Amino acid sequence: MYTYRSFLLLLTIVSLAALPGLAQDTNILPNGSFESGSPSLWNMEPGNATLTWATDQVHGGTHSLKIEKGSTGLLGRWLSGNNVRYWVDNIPSGVDIKLGSWVKTSGVNINPVNDDARWQLKFYFYDINGILIGGVPFVLNVDQTVATRDWYADTNGVATVNLPEVAYALQIGAEAGSNATGTVWFDDFIFIGRAGAWAGQNWNGFVDADSAWQYWIAPVGGNDGTTYFPGSGVTTDQARTGSSSLKVTAPVGRSSGELVYFTETVPIPANSAGKQYVLSAWVKLDENISDSVFNPSYALGFTWTWHTELFSDGGGWNEFGSGEYRFVLNSDTQDWKQYQVIITVPDNAVQAISVRPRAFNIWTGIAYYDDFSLNGQDIVTSVEDPDPTQTGDVIPTDFRLNQNYPNPFNPTTYITYDLANSGAVTLDIYSLIGQKVKTLVDGVQTAGTWGVEWNGTDFSGAQVSSGVYFYQLRASGFLMTRKMLLMK
Repeated sequence: MYTYRSFLLLLTIVSLAALPGLAQDTNILPNGSFESGSPSLWNMEPGNATLTWATDQVHGGTHSLKIEKGSTGLLGRWLSGNNVRYWVDNIPSGVDIKLGSWVKTSGVNINPVNDDARWQLKFYFYDINGILIGGVPFVLNVDQTVATRDWYADTNGVATVNLPEVAYALQIGAEAGSNATGTVWFDDFIFIGRAGAWAGQNWNGFVDADSAWQYWIAPVGGNDGTTYFPGSGVTTDQARTGSSSLKVTAPVGRSSGELVYFTETVPIPANSAGKQYVLSAWVKLDENISDSVFNPSYALGFTWTWHTELFSDGGGWNEFGSGEYRFVLNSDTQDWKQYQVIITVPDNAVQAISVRPRAFNIWTGIAYYDDFSLNGQDIVTSVEDPDPTQTGDVIPTDFRLNQNYPNPFNPTTYITYDLANSGAVTLDIYSLIGQKVKTLVDGVQTAGTWGVEWNGTDFSGAQVSSGVYFYQLRASGFLMTRKMLLMK
């Protein structure tokens, strides 16, 4: 059972020269900081239009797909990749499908006489051989009876889309014809079976997921163009690093349900059973109701899934197993805090992993996630969750170097350690490149629990720069090194 505090690594280091090799491997998660500036799944075909993953007008989340077209000449459109993906491997036949999107217009040309002058939504369904079902896409025309119209749901009529055969690929286009002009925003795409029938899943229909990420939103994955989590998605409201983070908003009074963001599958080296990884992210909290603070059933957290294959369109989810780590929150607001958990590859059949930040069923508040990472560990001997304020008169039976607290820190941090017997003790600080920065302890100490504060200065008393540092304890043949992060 995992504890609620941040998970930290205890690395046994043989020599200082070995420090870089025994630290974490390179982060294998793509776009863990949400900085791509491009929506997942959607691609630009601008022609002579300007296409923007826009924030100036949104219907439900944080972004929309915007097309600005000031002149005639070329078609401009946003075109999705294949919407048949992940655990949904087809779109069934014989289902009355409601499809469309929320649309907002400004200054568009009115009363078009042909398709070249129209703004349109197009849905391309393909059979198992990649042939377009029916030979043409299903088309919805944007309202151009007036030049400017506020958000409205542009959807098809009952029994107008009912596939005669199973579709194994779907692309969605939001486009301006070659002779169309004006500005149109598309948001909260709709793709759902009528009368409760299953019609497949529309991925990134809210267009709020950053590149390499996706999501599922209660109650029906977001397929109906509505959400219990308005205002959620990639945002510049807050950021720990860079300019963006992932925002999750769960308002008071919402129905029970959860918002699940997840990464594309990431490859794991062959025959990795037993290999350990550190899953980490930074989280900032605001406006959490009391139940979301004190009851873990209302929590935020991580989930990870092991896969026997990498994702491929229509290839299924191929799940081998999964795990979960729920945060227990300490207050209704919280500045950026790192949460970590060590996970272990369960079997050599595992070839990939996907990870998820979670907002569980009845969590309520605002959370920002940033700087996700998944780092392999060469040596992990244990997982610690120390409380450096706990000291006592009992003589320790083993030598031990505890994780500094707080970590990350600015400007000071506290380091505690246990000595099983008396003797010469040194406690040194090293930079990431192995240069000794400062000696905190150098002398003889009796057995017991000791603590020392480091104020982030070097031998000369000057403040050191932000970054990763190592602190190393030597005592009676015992040698241990830990890592810490100074942030300014």
